Amino acid sequence: MENTNLPATQNNTINQNPIGVLKNLNSFTKIKEFDKIGHIVILICNKHAVLSGIDKEIDPFTKEEIAKYTALHLKNLTFEEIEIAFQNERFNLYDKKSIHYNFFSIDYFVEIIKKYKQWKQQEMLKHNIQISTPSLIENTVTEFDKKQTTKSFIIYLFNELNETKVEYLKEAFTLYEDFVENKLIIVTIEEKKELYRVMLKEVKREYNKEIFHAKNDNVKNTLKKILEKIQSENKNNFVANRCKAYLVCQSIKSYNSADSILKKNNLL
Repeated sequence: MENTNLPATQNNTINQNPIGVLKNLNSFTKIKEFDKIGHIVILICNKHAVLSGIDKEIDPFTKEEIAKYTALHLKNLTFEEIEIAFQNERFNLYDKKSIHYNFFSIDYFVEIIKKYKQWKQQEMLKHNIQISTPSLIENTVTEFDKKQTTKSFIIYLFNELNETKVEYLKEAFTLYEDFVENKLIIVTIEEKKELYRVMLKEVKREYNKEIFHAKNDNVKNTLKKILEKIQSENKNNFVANRCKAYLVCQSIKSYNSADSILKKNNLL
């Protein structure tokens, strides 16, 4: 299972008190204000998976679906709320516990978020919590917060790569465009094609292993469909993202300090 230490989304003031979060929603930046959200929401999901006893890694297809759903349908929530949504699930604060079958699916994610929204509405009425319109000052701070989030994520990746000595971290792909733009990554078309072939083999191997060990037929069938989709496409997004993650991590590992990366990425 991947590391579950979350990069700061804002100023790390979340106190894990559900009602406290609702009372202070105006101090948190909404998801729609972030340029890239995938790496943050997936780390929250990874944390919940570990704490809930799910020992299967979230597959790339599901990660993509979660990120897409979050960006399109949860834009007016905050990452602090998503954190609380899953904490409530672990603490049995909803009427019914969701069954995960040791598989973190998009359906499981959506079900918990829906329960959170219902819980939020009830609690805000119960505690007479009012949400005011954000001021221009708050919007200015949001730009700073987005920069801080990227900085925090780069530092997290740098430390994790150096501590664990792994070849790459899959969530790093979200930094690819920034790294290319700032010339932290320079790669030829032929190098991209070769890397894609290598990563495609790796992804196939991982999925076949998961399919072989899956104990639930629904999970096994879902994994088979994902693998079929991956193999049927000339350029699959999940494999491409794996390539991007690899290139980002190789770039990060070529630097002696996180500050060197931040400086070249115009974040210092």
